[in-house]
Amino acid sequence: MSASAAPATASGAHPALRAVIDHEQRARRRRIAVRIALAVIALVGTIAAVLLLRPRPLPLVDRFRTKVVGRGAVLREVSATGRVEARASVQVGAQVSGRISSVEVDFNDLVTRGQVLARFDTEGLAAQAAQTRASVKAAQAGLEQAKVDRARAQRQLERSERLFERGVESSETLENLRSAKALADATIKSATAQLELQRANARVSQTNLRYADVTSPIDGIVISRNVDAGQTVAAAFQTPVLFTIAEDLVHMKVVAAIDEADMGEVELGERATFTVDAFPARTFDAVVTELRSAAKVVQNVVTYEAVLEVDNPERLLRPGMTASVKVRTAAVADALHVPNAALRFTPPGQEPTNHTVWVLRDDDLVPLRVVPGITDGSVTQIDDDGTLAGGDEVLVDLTTAARKLQEGS
Repeated sequence: MSASAAPATASGAHPALRAVIDHEQRARRRRIAVRIALAVIALVGTIAAVLLLRPRPLPLVDRFRTKVVGRGAVLREVSATGRVEARASVQVGAQVSGRISSVEVDFNDLVTRGQVLARFDTEGLAAQAAQTRASVKAAQAGLEQAKVDRARAQRQLERSERLFERGVESSETLENLRSAKALADATIKSATAQLELQRANARVSQTNLRYADVTSPIDGIVISRNVDAGQTVAAAFQTPVLFTIAEDLVHMKVVAAIDEADMGEVELGERATFTVDAFPARTFDAVVTELRSAAKVVQNVVTYEAVLEVDNPERLLRPGMTASVKVRTAAVADALHVPNAALRFTPPGQEPTNHTVWVLRDDDLVPLRVVPGITDGSVTQIDDDGTLAGGDEVLVDLTTAARKLQEGS
């Protein structure tokens, strides 16, 4: 019984084991297939993500900033800073010393030539004038006395010469009388000189008395007053300035400092405009009337002064105001012009070339040579030869995206 049962058990167990092994193999193949499928899916997803996230190349139109070629007036101007001044101003001083008895004018008063501005106390000056007049009279009297003495000496000498010819008078007496005559002549000359001196002193005293009235030398306006009534003025060593009189402020001038690099462009008669801080929205017209040759050096910067005349009928401008000046050195009324940035810009990878602008045509970069003219600092005139026309767009710079793309590469 036992011997015949053993083969049956073995044969029955064998199919079950095979089934288990086959099941495990199929499961293992499925797991491998799933893993391969997942790996393929991951690879495909990665490739797709890379393709999707990779930056697309920018089209040319998105790489460059452009500006339109314009047509209109182009003005070439030289900028400078200056100051507004009266065309002429005079500092009125005192030529005599003494106490100011009265001041006749004040700030901003209009004065005429010869008008009294201030008066000195004349008591001391009048006394000096009287003293010099008395000295003149004394000198006149001294001259008359000297003339009388000389006439007497002349008569004595003539009488002594006659007596000497007769042998009555001694030669010593004759010689003494001749010396007395010569001394009388010298006394006449001294008295004459003294009289002239006293007359000169009298004229000085009279002049000082006239200078006691300080008068205006020109027609104008009082822009400075440095004295008050009762103040003592000493003019012994330096003439004190009492008033500053400016010419009529209807006509004024601007003294502008022109940089040495721009001085060659400025010429007499050119038109100019300027503004002042007091009236920033107002533009004043002026004309260049003088170009001074004396250089001024401030912190190693060399400038030359240009004088511009300006009319001021409304009296808005005042002496001392700071003026921002623009001198028009050239102008074209109707010009084709491009931005200055277009003349300076060269696309990356291209060879820089002078007097060339770049445009986009048929999705391609095209360089165009132009003939530049005058510039106002922002745009430059170019010859209207058909190369460009108003409304065309020229390249002036890279866009932000193009700069980032260029920096990334």
